[in-house]
Amino acid sequence: MRRCRGFTLVELLVVIAVIALLVALLLPAVQSAREAARQTQCRNHLKQIGLALANYESVHKVLPPSSTSILDFGVWSPEPTQYHLHSWASLILRFAEQGTLSGQIDFEVSSLDPLNREVAARVIPVYRCPSYSGPDYSRSPLYLALSDRFAIRNYVAMGATTVGKIWHEPDGVFYASSNTRSADVRDGTSNTIYIVETRERNAAVWIDGGTAAITSHAYDDSDPLEYAGPELGLNRKPYFTAFGNQGIDCDYGPSSEHPQGIMHLFGDGSVRFISETIDALLYDALVTRDGHEIVDAGGY
Repeated sequence: MRRCRGFTLVELLVVIAVIALLVALLLPAVQSAREAARQTQCRNHLKQIGLALANYESVHKVLPPSSTSILDFGVWSPEPTQYHLHSWASLILRFAEQGTLSGQIDFEVSSLDPLNREVAARVIPVYRCPSYSGPDYSRSPLYLALSDRFAIRNYVAMGATTVGKIWHEPDGVFYASSNTRSADVRDGTSNTIYIVETRERNAAVWIDGGTAAITSHAYDDSDPLEYAGPELGLNRKPYFTAFGNQGIDCDYGPSSEHPQGIMHLFGDGSVRFISETIDALLYDALVTRDGHEIVDAGGY
């Protein structure tokens, strides 16, 4: 009788090696496809936010402020619950198909008040980038002193080019107690950033207006006028380090976990993926609402 010939050990090892090689070749393609899908979903979230902002302005004749309280007040204040501190993200909820959730917010009291703790714990899908891998809730000691369930967001308003300006002369669209209209964006809504992604894990509570606007440059105390260095803050860590009772530590400003870039919502409702290596002067021009800069559309 003839005996059936099986695989030798060498042949089996060769087959395993070939399979491993094929898997190694396919894995990056699979990961790339998944990231592309996540970017598409992130883009759609920003488009929904853009539509909600437009509808808010249509009703109120003004875009929402980043915070309903002045910038001096926030979760870092000695008694934060005595300040209103409602964010743009809260104000537009009913225009973002979140009417039920909006109805659960008590806008008569502080966003950090115990009456708003239950709704503040809600993780809102439209405010989350699918590529974000961080926690659902802030672990900052300042928030933990009030509650351990303040849900965070991955989209933040662009308020100014530098920390010095957002404190004194905001040159962006959204800032504390702002009342900007689209008509005030004289650089053109198609050339002006409204909302940008952030990968910040702690100073990014969606209901809190105190941290709802950021700047294009990270904090730098060596320049007491601008409080910013010449480099952009895109994906730069740390973005803001608080000293004393003047704020909350923030690892990241404009940032994302997408490879090599960040999604931005512009005033005309378009969403564009901008490289973290963009020229600083060009990026600043896209942040200002009335800077009279000439923007090269092919420069990013």
